[in-house]
Amino acid sequence: MTDGGRIKTTEESSFRKTMNILFPFLVYFVVHDLAQILLAFLAGLGTGIFGDAYAEFIEANAATVNGVLNALSLVIGMAAVWPMAGKELKWAKVLSGENKITKMEGKAKTAEYVLLAVFAAVFALGVNMLMVLAGLTQVSESYREVAGRQYSVAFGAGLLIYGLVSPLAEEIVFRGLIYNRMRRYFGKMLSVIVCGIMFGAYHGNLVQGIYGCILGIAITYSYEWFGSFFAPVLFHAVANIAVFIAGYSQAVKENIVTPLNCCILAALAGLALYAMGRMGKR
Repeated sequence: MTDGGRIKTTEESSFRKTMNILFPFLVYFVVHDLAQILLAFLAGLGTGIFGDAYAEFIEANAATVNGVLNALSLVIGMAAVWPMAGKELKWAKVLSGENKITKMEGKAKTAEYVLLAVFAAVFALGVNMLMVLAGLTQVSESYREVAGRQYSVAFGAGLLIYGLVSPLAEEIVFRGLIYNRMRRYFGKMLSVIVCGIMFGAYHGNLVQGIYGCILGIAITYSYEWFGSFFAPVLFHAVANIAVFIAGYSQAVKENIVTPLNCCILAALAGLALYAMGRMGKR
């Protein structure tokens, strides 16, 4: 049963509620970090087994290798919490009242997802541009280090890591688990905002924290709006791909970051959001 967007549950202490919400993230975080350490150790052992050619390859492709190892760690962390996630996603599907839809309704839903993808791309690019224009990217050394590593990954590997592995793993944790559990205790909007803030804090530096918070709120709301886990995964994946492609070439990035382009992206995001709202009413 629901009460103003809040799911009625048996009475639980505040501590137990907090642990129920945070426990999946703690499991994911610990398993991910341990897997990252173990994989890095195993990759280092290869030098003694495969010799100089292996060592030279690893050194020449250090950023890509580190990106792949991190992606594998994400997958391992995701696997550790998947049993919990599966239960939460089934519960959320029942709560949303998701049923079989007609062919016509299916076409309309596909069109809404296309609009969501458009919104995700232009919204993510617009927020990124705004942060660059505001000078925030220049005040965080940790952000510049992270960005340097991310854009040093081979282009194809980057699309796979940031466009598929990372969105799926992070959405299972933040929307599939944390948000769904949070919705058992709190109203929709409070859960959307808090989950977005947690997503921003997870990124660990000022710039990505602000960006992650804004994007996290939008992603979480898309989940609530569509009532389907596919929506936040699609949003996250498209946003990551758009930003990765736009920022991969420093020359391109410097040429497209202008106040005019930022305004154009904001207008496009507004139009896509308006069109989704109109379709939703129909």
